[in-house]
Amino acid sequence: MRQAPQRTHGVGASPSLTRSRIVTLRDGRVMGYRLYGAQNGIPVIALHGTPGSRYKFASAHVSGLKHGLRIVSVDRWGYGLTSPRPGGTLRDFASDIANLADELAIGRYHVVGISGGGPFAAAVAASYAERVITLALISPVGPIAGIKPSPALSTFHRLCFRTLPNVPGALSLAFLAFRLALRVSPPLALRLANTRSGVDRQTVADPAVRDRLAKTFREGMEPGVGGALADMALFARPWGIDLSRADMPARIWIGLEDRNVPIEAVRALSTALPRCELTEIPGAGHLWASHNVGEVMAWIAGVGKA
Repeated sequence: MRQAPQRTHGVGASPSLTRSRIVTLRDGRVMGYRLYGAQNGIPVIALHGTPGSRYKFASAHVSGLKHGLRIVSVDRWGYGLTSPRPGGTLRDFASDIANLADELAIGRYHVVGISGGGPFAAAVAASYAERVITLALISPVGPIAGIKPSPALSTFHRLCFRTLPNVPGALSLAFLAFRLALRVSPPLALRLANTRSGVDRQTVADPAVRDRLAKTFREGMEPGVGGALADMALFARPWGIDLSRADMPARIWIGLEDRNVPIEAVRALSTALPRCELTEIPGAGHLWASHNVGEVMAWIAGVGKA
């Protein structure tokens, strides 16, 4: 049974680590989140992929505790407990995160984005550089407008990035089919999403990883497929943000066997960020973080103390 979320009212609230929470934004929309790691630790705003939900960073709880990080794992627009924002831009999303941080009495914070959360995390860093300590991007979607995705991408992702956006209604049908597959057979749904990378197929074969991913996806798509469709629309056009303003330590991790995001766009993103270290990992796939998120948290904690 789905656990009822608690509302956070006003600045200074101290949410429990054991429950999902909701913040009401200035315009009346709501944003859901869940906390992992050290309750009184240094804040990390964590943004899930496409699709996804606030449960994405559950695997970072232990490393968050170890490194003294308070991980605020957010449902992005249209996913899980968070309201949609029709027509919203990446800059608008950054403003919502600033609003969330204000409501939680968070001044400065780290930002981490994984996969489809990458553009949103980069937007937060570029729009509120004075508040962002570090930017960590894991297997991120880069600025794909004008970049031809590699044929090495999985069939599902080639369709999402190249073909379906040009066919009215096709993306909606694709995500509806994925949502149905998650309900009927999560292992099948996860295999369909990672069919081109042998290393990712091996990762999904781990029951613990498979169950975490399935829960993350199901919760995120509980309201429907609007969040995923909004993501794809944003990814397909120029981001409209000045990445040169994200002048804080940044690092990108990308597996060279990743078949879910165009690596050409990832490299372009690393070049556009002024202080970015690009870590290309031989033999790793899109799901590298499933077993290595602790490395990301260790980097965040180490750079934050430097």
